Order: sequence, then structure tokens, then C-alpha cells
Amino acid sequence: MKQQKFTILIAALLLPLLSLAQGRIFEIWTQPAVFNADEEVSFFFDLTGTDLAEVAEEQGVCVWTWYPGDPGETWGNPSEVSQLTHVEGNVWRWDLVPSEFYGVAPGDIDAFYGQLQTHAGNNIVLFAPDQDPPNHITMYGLNTIKEDGAILDYYPKQFSLDRPVSVLLNANHTYPDDCSGDPAIGELATAPNVHVHSGIDNWSVIVENNPDNLAKTELTHMGDGIYRWDFIPREYFGLADDYVATSINAVFASSDWAYIGKNVDCTDFFIEVPEQEEMPIPELNFFPSKFSKKDILCIIRSDNEPYVTSLEYTITAGSKTITGTFEGSNSKLSAYINLAGELKDAGNIDKINVVLTDNTGRTVSENDIPLVQLND
Repeated sequence: MKQQKFTILIAALLLPLLSLAQGRIFEIWTQPAVFNADEEVSFFFDLTGTDLAEVAEEQGVCVWTWYPGDPGETWGNPSEVSQLTHVEGNVWRWDLVPSEFYGVAPGDIDAFYGQLQTHAGNNIVLFAPDQDPPNHITMYGLNTIKEDGAILDYYPKQFSLDRPVSVLLNANHTYPDDCSGDPAIGELATAPNVHVHSGIDNWSVIVENNPDNLAKTELTHMGDGIYRWDFIPREYFGLADDYVATSINAVFASSDWAYIGKNVDCTDFFIEVPEQEEMPIPELNFFPSKFSKKDILCIIRSDNEPYVTSLEYTITAGSKTITGTFEGSNSKLSAYINLAGELKDAGNIDKINVVLTDNTGRTVSENDIPLVQLND
């Protein structure tokens, strides 16, 4: 009973801190994309648009987590394994072996809930199922690839060329190179190793399974004839930044090609690259398009980046400075400035400088705008 009361007390103390969480984590991904809970994995967090954006290196970022278990961390004094490594920009990486960190059996781990914060316990942002939409990290199970007749699976389904992808192969169900007669199903499962011979867009770009590429093309054996191919498509195939791929082709084989694994009917494997949704370009408008110091100025920014939750403006007119915040939501943020009232004592000015900054501290726009001069 005392232990239960203590747990409730801790939770009550943390509630005010949790309510301070600001900004939703922009993007979370893992490398590899599919992993066993008893192997090392890296969790990546893009903290753009959160209270942890642009956090100073000396403050550091760490994780405070409660699921799938209590790792026994101390608030404000994180252990080395709970501290994140800064990658670049607002991206941070957390390296761990989940079963070791949480002290939970690998088979009992299905997801991860927690929050990120500075080492001192400030600037909290959550990754948890109660976020809108949920952004907790889930384990991708192997049940699908182990089903009868299953040969290939991959995760995430909506992958991009610039993020980790894991392709799962059930070597027990693969077909040989030749389907004439009675093809021997699953011979690849008896191979001493499994590699991938792959290409992009109907083999227009190829990474060969040859002696020079053995380290790059080798798959990870996850047990029971299940193999995993981990890669970042653009990096793996050496694609230009502006290259838009439509498909990935693959054949699996041992390093010496003595064992070959193909798809049903002895065909090459084909993975369609999901069409990437184009983000709308933010639009900034001033109304009226021409104005004097005796007008009401309206500034509207539409189709903001996903991480933009608020905007502030700073207007400099001679020696006068006007500041304020926008109203609205991510899709449309607006500000109305009564220049007539704000600049009534500003004297003769022929222009204003308008600076807009977002919730990450980024300067969204800076413009010198000429004022229409009124006749006396």
C-alpha cells in the first residue's frame, strides 16, 4: 500500500510539469526501422517547433520514460544511456538496447512512451499515445512475415528515400532462379549467408551483390530463416538530392550466388516507392498591398510549416517599435496592426521594417515596406 501511495504522489508531482509541454515533436524515426528489443537501436527526434528547438549543447537533451517499464532514472540527473546525442540542427539521437535499459524481457516490449527534456528537467515534449495524433514509438512485429506463404515485408509502409527502411525476407518461402519442373522452395534458408542484389526504377541504378560489396549487401539474420535488409534508399543507391524514385527491385542470394531467393514464380522482387506528398508552400500577404501610416495593416501567413504554431511581429518605424502576436491556427495566422494609432506621434517616416518570427525563433520574413505618403 505504501508503494502505491508513493507512485501516486510522484505522478501528482509530475502533472504540472507535463502540462508545460509545448510543441509536438515534428518527426520520429528509428534505425533500423524494424528491430528486436534485445538489439541496439537508435531513436531519432526532430525537435523543430518545440520548446527544445535550438536548445544549447550545454543544456543537453535526455529522455524520461515510463513504458514499457521504469528504468529507474533520477529527475534532473540523467544517466549516460538516457542522454541524447545531437546529430544536426534540431535532430537528436537516443541509442539504447531496449530490453537492457528497461529491464524488461524482449518479448514483453511492444512500444515506448516518454518525454524529452533538458538534463535539468525543463522544456518538456512528449512521445506518447495520448498525443494528438499519437506519436509513441511502436515495435513492428514479425508475425506477418512468418505467415504461411509470406516472402517479403517492409516497414514503414509510407517510407521516403531519406529515412531508414527495413525489408524483411522469409528465406523459407523464397523461390529459386528457375521455376521449370518442380522448383525447390526455401533453399535460400540453408545458405551460409544472405545478400541482396538490388536496383532502382527497373534496375536503372544497381548495387551489385559482388565481392566488393559484401559488407554493404549482407542481411541481418533475425532467426528462423527471417532476414532483414536495412538501408536509407537515397544514401544506399547514391541518388542525387532531386532524384525521385518510383520502385526498388531486388533479388536475394548467398555471397557466391550458389543459393538464390526470388519472389513467387521465380520473379524479381518489386517494391513501389510511396508517392511523397508535397508540402504546400507558405504564403505571406499584406493587406492593403499599399498603405500609409494612417491605415490598419493586416498580415496573413497561410499554409505554415507543420511545426509553426505561432508567429510574432516586430515593426520598426523610425524610432518607434511595435510588437505583437498573430492569432489563428497553423493553416492561417493573422495579425491586425492599427498604424494610425501606433504611429500618430512618429513624425515623418517613409517606410517601415517588418520582421516575423515563429515559435522556434526562426526569422520567417523581414521586409522594408515603403509607406504611401499623404498630402497635407
